[in-house]
Amino acid sequence: MTLEQLVDRFESAERSIVVVNRSDPDPVRDMLVETFGDDAVRVTERRVGERGIAEWSGAGASGFVDVADGVLDVDTLRDHDGVPFEGDRVADAENLVLLVDDNEVIAGSTLEALSDAILFVNSDLYITNARSPEDLELPSVITGLDDTVFTLRGYPESNRQKLLLITISRFIERAALTAGGGTLRSSFQRLSRLEDELGTRRVYERVADGGVDAHLYGVPDDPPTGLEATIHGGRSSDFTDSWFVVFEPPGGPASVDAETDLARGVNGGVGLLAVETKPRIWHGVWTFDPDRLRAISRYIRRNLSTAGG
Repeated sequence: MTLEQLVDRFESAERSIVVVNRSDPDPVRDMLVETFGDDAVRVTERRVGERGIAEWSGAGASGFVDVADGVLDVDTLRDHDGVPFEGDRVADAENLVLLVDDNEVIAGSTLEALSDAILFVNSDLYITNARSPEDLELPSVITGLDDTVFTLRGYPESNRQKLLLITISRFIERAALTAGGGTLRSSFQRLSRLEDELGTRRVYERVADGGVDAHLYGVPDDPPTGLEATIHGGRSSDFTDSWFVVFEPPGGPASVDAETDLARGVNGGVGLLAVETKPRIWHGVWTFDPDRLRAISRYIRRNLSTAGG
């Protein structure tokens, strides 16, 4: 089995995003549609007027999703702890983004929060260390896409989709830094990236110095030196085509009750696994699920454990 085959074994959650009463300009909507890829998540809009009449409007090329009226029930939105809405009518909502699973709202964020976290962010902020993991506040609409199998495109096919992988990776690294223990396994395709990317290098210096058992994987073209981490070099497709960042807390992956998604990752574990199935096309999933985390980590330990370069 390969990491690609492991991804294919995971069933995908079926989720959609509904933007309610958008007032931000069309380019913001278009960036939102593009960010979430071609097939994993469909993004639509719904406007609710003064008289409570709901009307559909298209969200780019993503098509329409049939959402039950109960999704936009004012009591449902107001009473949901994960939705930033306190109005008396759905018509009071503005730039509200809902994550929906089987006609049930499971998370909500504002377009402003999504813009700050990912839509208006350039990957250079992370590569150059201009934005540290602690600066990242990941909206629940994004973390709520866990267990959704995705296909994302890199540049030049897409200017935005790969940033989602970078953002989730930084979220997982933040969980490891916050925990100050446990194990973090991360792949870089080429280990020289840890020498070339100042921001990435500094994150893993902090991870290793902070008490986390760090394991780094990739083609040993120029392995990093001076890092308190175990280096695993190889040239099989699992090394050359994979992108994984997997954090296991000291007690191992577990299902935990937590007030925030960050605390959930710190105490129960969180991981990302993606495989480049074609040039610049990534297929993968991120998850808090302990069984999936154990399966990913077990495969990595057993098949990519060659130390050194």
